[in-house]
Amino acid sequence: MYFELKVLCGGVKQVYGRLMRHWSFLSLCFLIILIAGEEAAAKLPAVIETESVIVCPASSANGEPPDFNTPGCKTIPATQINPQNSFIWVKGKITLEETRGANGEPLALYVLGKMSSDVYLNGRYVGSNGRPGPDKRSEIAGQMDAAIYPPQSLFRIGDNEIVFRASSHHGFLDLRNPIHGIFISQAGDIHNTILRGYWPSLLTLGLFLVGTLYFAITGASRRDRKRALTISIICAFAAAQLLAEVYRGLAPYAYPVHDLRLILITLFSAGFGLSVAYHVFSTFNFQSIRTILAGVAALSLTAIAASPGFDMKAAIAIIVPLTISLAATAVLCFKRRPRAFSYVLSLFIFLAANIAFADLFLDVLFFYLVASFLLFLFVEQGFALVREAEQRRKEQARAERLELALEQAKERDEATTINVTSAGKMERVCTDQIAHCRGASGYSEIVLKGGREILHAITLAEMEQILPATFLRVHRSHLVNTAFVKSLNRDHAGTGMLILEDGSEIPVSRRIMPKVRAALS
Repeated sequence: MYFELKVLCGGVKQVYGRLMRHWSFLSLCFLIILIAGEEAAAKLPAVIETESVIVCPASSANGEPPDFNTPGCKTIPATQINPQNSFIWVKGKITLEETRGANGEPLALYVLGKMSSDVYLNGRYVGSNGRPGPDKRSEIAGQMDAAIYPPQSLFRIGDNEIVFRASSHHGFLDLRNPIHGIFISQAGDIHNTILRGYWPSLLTLGLFLVGTLYFAITGASRRDRKRALTISIICAFAAAQLLAEVYRGLAPYAYPVHDLRLILITLFSAGFGLSVAYHVFSTFNFQSIRTILAGVAALSLTAIAASPGFDMKAAIAIIVPLTISLAATAVLCFKRRPRAFSYVLSLFIFLAANIAFADLFLDVLFFYLVASFLLFLFVEQGFALVREAEQRRKEQARAERLELALEQAKERDEATTINVTSAGKMERVCTDQIAHCRGASGYSEIVLKGGREILHAITLAEMEQILPATFLRVHRSHLVNTAFVKSLNRDHAGTGMLILEDGSEIPVSRRIMPKVRAALS
């Protein structure tokens, strides 16, 4: 039987088997491997008996364990051990079937919890984690996860008496379950063991960081920067939440840091939930978004404050904003609002999976769900960019057609003239008489209405600059007056041919074809 919290198991069996259990539902093969692995490791680890332990008050005058029969001592389940703001002695037992690891490895005693402690094994003092004391001044805070290495001769097959004196005065949160585990297992680095349960979650960290940087950079250079920057913030909160969660396996820390870590996890969860809600409301252009978001935040904070335990607080910090977002998009879906259904579906799947697997919240499965939800936002944002680009293209085409129409109207009312220099003489030519122009070795051949041709001593690019907008560059060697265009023929290769009123055929390059079609439509 294992003595554990939801945040982190107290038994190493759960720590070692964590990854396989989370993925066992994906494959029958994983399930078989899991069962085989648990049977092979059944003899170790051994955890403190959770049915009952004896707890007695401690005093600074008494440095040796009491007899545990004095008034004030009581028998309680191990899950109720609470050294917070107190100074206590605890007596329990751990039953061993082997005094060595599976391959002859030495054993160690592991103490995981929010406390400082002096530890005794089978009547002999074996080590300390910090220094417990009756008050904050006399206590030295111990590590959250500590390993003690007793002489191997102290371990014995059968019952092993575990006695420890404990206190916890440096924390600023009152946790329901401050002790996460007391067990005997093979000697090793407990943080590496914890990290084995976390490392699959780190695979999603790259996605979170890439999303943060990509949308932050692209958001700064786009017209619709608000939506991209919001997704960047969502990714940043997901990355921060993951790092705060796995920090326990990355580095040892004193137990007061654990309180800060729990608060950060809750804050980052709230940031994730609220930023997703803001993204949803802004995507669908809700009115008074700030007021709505303030209401969502107030409701979330109220639910967080009323929730017991920091696992539940972190869960509520995400579930409340996303549930409100789901309800809002469901209403829009009922009204047949475009894109609403995809948001309803993704939010529903995310929330349903987290509720169905509540015991795995802030675990491997959770962060893969977050990654999947973010991938949906990435894809949806990609489609949004395509729609925006298409909309801008249409707006640009309409603007160009309007400009062309205005120029044509101006040409009809008051045609402009240009000075044409050729063969040492200059003449003035009305632009409304020019049908088209051809580039010719640094010169421009101007073809007038009726077929007359004039050689102008400037390049076609320079010619394009001085002619009004009614002239369109359709090829690197041709400028055409759109007023003289009769038809546009396009071939299967993507190029085309303009037919003018006088029967002239002007080639249109494939690259410029879309612009020509937009201008002439």
